[in-house]
Amino acid sequence: EQSDTKVLMFAHALGNPPDMNRLINIVEKYNLILLEDCCDSLGSTYDNKPLGSFGMMSSCSFYPAHHITMGEGGIVTTNDLTTLRILKSFRDWGKGCYCEGKSNLSEKGVCGKRFSDWLPDLPDHCFDHKYIYDEIGYNLKPIELQASIGLAQLDKLNEIISKRKENYKLLFDIFSKYDDVFKLHSATPLADPCWFAFPITIKDTSNFSRTSICEYFEANKIQTRPYFAGNILLQPAYVDIHEDITKYPIANKITTNTFFLGTSPVITKEQIEYIEQILTKFMKR
Repeated sequence: EQSDTKVLMFAHALGNPPDMNRLINIVEKYNLILLEDCCDSLGSTYDNKPLGSFGMMSSCSFYPAHHITMGEGGIVTTNDLTTLRILKSFRDWGKGCYCEGKSNLSEKGVCGKRFSDWLPDLPDHCFDHKYIYDEIGYNLKPIELQASIGLAQLDKLNEIISKRKENYKLLFDIFSKYDDVFKLHSATPLADPCWFAFPITIKDTSNFSRTSICEYFEANKIQTRPYFAGNILLQPAYVDIHEDITKYPIANKITTNTFFLGTSPVITKEQIEYIEQILTKFMKR
């Protein structure tokens, strides 16, 4: 069986992975390149293996709301040296030079021929490899201030992971009292998520809407978020894609019925107790 698909890319949404054993079997069967988006899942594992270590490459965001932050930016990781050099080239304007440290200033460079005939259309002309561009790249380097913030965050990572898991469990215990109206989301078997947030889906059997509970929370100074974009085909930017959205009932349900609360390590037990009080008042209504 042949497939035109070459790359499989997905996000471990809110830190919870899919069945990675099944997924890896698909990747190996069709000889696919696996790319993992770990912006929600730093610190999460599957079968005791860190998410982000299954694919050829993985990305992780350091946006302020994520597990650790540099203010903005993120990382791409790989364990393949050739891929790493290509990634660094795209990061640095598409430069072909991969010299670092002292070799960055040496006459010969790592390649041994820093000053050579690097320009294809000028074979008799000598040019500095430090200014050869093999790719059309970008300027995506963090500044030193961002890097220092990130390093300080790394020192706190284990504490951050522990607090997020604790906050998730506290919220789960609160909302599970109303499992007749709330669908709660548990970890995938073999997974140990470091939860980005606490997702909640309003069941069809409920006599209230997501809008009503979210507005009640917001009015009582508890912030909520929809499940990101929901079904992306419903977003204004994608309405010109003529697709039958009824083929995606789960994505549609998430768009209308799912929201989440934060599990940030800065959220205290007292604040979560306050969430419980407000939820109790809402349910009594």
